[in-house]
Amino acid sequence: MPSTVQLNPSTRSTLRALIVIAAIIVILIPVGITVAHGVSRLGYGKVEVTEPLSASMTDLQFALDTGAEVVVRTTQTDAPSVTLTGTGPRGEAPDLEVRETGTTTIVAVTGRDFENARIEAFVPAQTSDDVALDLSGGYGTIDVAGDFREVLAQSDGGEIDIHGSADRVRTTTDWGMTTLSGTFGSIESKTDVGAFDGIDLAVRDRVDVTSTTGAISLDFSNQMVPLSGIVAKADEGVIEVRLPRLDVARSTMAAAAGTGEGTEGTDDGAGAAGAEEAENPDGADPAAAAALARELFYQINASSTSGTVDLAKELEKYDASRDTKDAEGKTVIPVSLSTDTGTIEIDEN
Repeated sequence: MPSTVQLNPSTRSTLRALIVIAAIIVILIPVGITVAHGVSRLGYGKVEVTEPLSASMTDLQFALDTGAEVVVRTTQTDAPSVTLTGTGPRGEAPDLEVRETGTTTIVAVTGRDFENARIEAFVPAQTSDDVALDLSGGYGTIDVAGDFREVLAQSDGGEIDIHGSADRVRTTTDWGMTTLSGTFGSIESKTDVGAFDGIDLAVRDRVDVTSTTGAISLDFSNQMVPLSGIVAKADEGVIEVRLPRLDVARSTMAAAAGTGEGTEGTDDGAGAAGAEEAENPDGADPAAAAALARELFYQINASSTSGTVDLAKELEKYDASRDTKDAEGKTVIPVSLSTDTGTIEIDEN
């Protein structure tokens, strides 16, 4: 039989004391770390710095490599500015840089990163439609609201929200949802992982949306129809499209372009010629005016490799697979929708 080790009372008391001391040390180490961290945080607070922007700028660029939220707003002001806020050591101002080259203004942040960082630019509403935005937001959210000439937005891992108007919008994101609403000349959007949500869109030229993994939703208003077509492609994701009513959209766009009404149904080209001779307002596109002089007609080509395609009954006459002569003499608007994995639903307002 194994022998039993006998400890005398003095040794037993010493071991017990050592165990108690070790336990106390184990408990005190994280407490000490927490206290030290808390003490170091006593010097933290909200930090803020504001810099003026050029009133004559026509291009506003953000060159960022942070997780800061980027916000651009139009406002009733004559003095454009940019403000950086965040949480950091009190008395340590963020390094917000504003560089100007001609009519181009570049905003950058250097130095240490601040917690909960937010960069907000304010652009005068009376001149914003002459300003092009080029936003590189790193891993932060990009939020744009207002009327601009152009919006280019790129995010490595944040959401992109654009609400307002622009002649051209182009967005790219590796990870994050993209949301657009408003009136645009053209839209081009690419996302690797993330959905695209177009809400109450009024687009006059072209829409091209691509998603590797994520749903695509395009909800158009009846105000406009993209005359150059609509393309939506998802490798993995559902595609839902609600198209404008062509008669309503054509009437609205023709009135805005100055082409007038009552030109459809002519077979001798007189309607188109009349539209081209019409006195268009400044900035009107003669090609668009000529296209609107004819009746509009969708050409829908939708396919899903491993899903279903649901085309509303009133849109079946626009199915590209049908042998129809209804499109002859009309302005054809191509609609191309495709997904490898997912369903496609197409409806009309």
